[in-house]
Amino acid sequence: MTRTTGYAGFEKRFAALLIDGIILSFIGFIIVGRSPSKLQQPNTELAMYLILMQIIGWIYFALLESSSMQGTLGKRVVGIIVTNLQGNKISFGKATARYFAKSACFVFWIAATLMVVMTPSTAASDSPYYYLSIALVVIGLLVFIVGYLMVGYTPEKQALHDIIARCYIVNGRGQSSSISWKPLAGLAIAVLISKGIFSQVPKNSNLVKEPETINSSTPAPTPEPTPEPTPAPTPTPEPTENNTGLGELISPPPGVESQTNGVWGLEFAVGATQHQAILSINGDSGFMVVRLPDGQGGIKNIGQTMKLRQSYKGLVIVGQDPTDIDTDKPSETYQPDNFLIAVRPEKENPVTFRNISVNSDGSVMEFPVNPTFLGYPRIGIKMTELSSQLRDEINQNGSLPFSITQDTGVIITEVNEDSPAAKADLRQGDIIQSIDGTNVARASDVQLRITSSLLYFPLNFDINRGEENLSVKVSLDCCVTQEELNQQQSPVQ
Repeated sequence: MTRTTGYAGFEKRFAALLIDGIILSFIGFIIVGRSPSKLQQPNTELAMYLILMQIIGWIYFALLESSSMQGTLGKRVVGIIVTNLQGNKISFGKATARYFAKSACFVFWIAATLMVVMTPSTAASDSPYYYLSIALVVIGLLVFIVGYLMVGYTPEKQALHDIIARCYIVNGRGQSSSISWKPLAGLAIAVLISKGIFSQVPKNSNLVKEPETINSSTPAPTPEPTPEPTPAPTPTPEPTENNTGLGELISPPPGVESQTNGVWGLEFAVGATQHQAILSINGDSGFMVVRLPDGQGGIKNIGQTMKLRQSYKGLVIVGQDPTDIDTDKPSETYQPDNFLIAVRPEKENPVTFRNISVNSDGSVMEFPVNPTFLGYPRIGIKMTELSSQLRDEINQNGSLPFSITQDTGVIITEVNEDSPAAKADLRQGDIIQSIDGTNVARASDVQLRITSSLLYFPLNFDINRGEENLSVKVSLDCCVTQEELNQQQSPVQ
């Protein structure tokens, strides 16, 4: 039986835990080959490190506490040991039960962390995952605090994991005052094996499967058929300040732009910071506005030019020149956003986005994005093509304060209340002649011109109103869906 001098108090147990933590941190440094604090992103390296350290922790605590030492190195330094209820050395199985009971709080914390990092909408304050992650953190904290506080309130000064494993922590030297080298040798072998396993993990390999090769053979639906594109010249590399880690950025293959045209709502997290963005893109150019916390309790809005390009990883949308919209000045702290695009026509959501973060050393990290296709820009009008019959009907009806004299062109038949068109003072009866200097003769021309524009840039309408020719600048808003476009006989834009 072990010679003891009473149950160990909280102070000695805390000191032993601190020493053991330092030892395990040093072991983690050996396994990784650098500071484990560098592993902050949700990738295979981090996942493997967490798994290996759980195994090493189990071997460290279970082997040493069930050996003739009856305690870890930290416990031996402060002079405390682990015994069973009869005061004898515990078995390896009992030491294992004690370790995993003690580690229960970390299960809740790891789950909460993964939920924040891996779920794009978690950090939104109205997301149920936000409250669930907080609840998991609180539960883990309660398990940890209550588990150790029980030392001060139980007769035998047992923590929760001691009670579960039916053990005592007592003052005493144990059955042997010498260091038992067998468990330490086993621990050393486990560390070397773990280091070998970790060295085989691909660097910066993301937990989520790499997007598949882009299939551009099935284009997304467009509001209006367009002529076959003229074959593009041989693409040449486009040097940018933002292509480090992505290799050469070249023009995308002809026709592939139809996969991404339109307005997208994007939610993604960088670390624990949630980003909500609206991306408007057509062809190989676009613009995106990102909303995110400013770190002072408010929200900041960052605008950036977006370019569709081809990289060695596939189709990418790269950001350039981030600007603080509220101050209209270049942002000195916000890094441009980059997205890897993959198309899987067989999926319910055929287009997927991955946020790409390029590190200072050129390595590339990827984060999940929750994309929602919102549709295409609109201004809020109904229109139709003029004919001599329609002209006569309108004039006979007398619904307009002027007479229509021409029998060709595109006439506005209705302006939606509070729409961008109404705010710009477009009116029923206005005949659209051109948009941004391009003449339009059919309603489909106007529809295509609006839906293929970028959301954040107004259009200049040249119109005829009675005897007047006017120029009206009209902003765009979101959005009209492809289904709505297909259903409308008189297109609403």
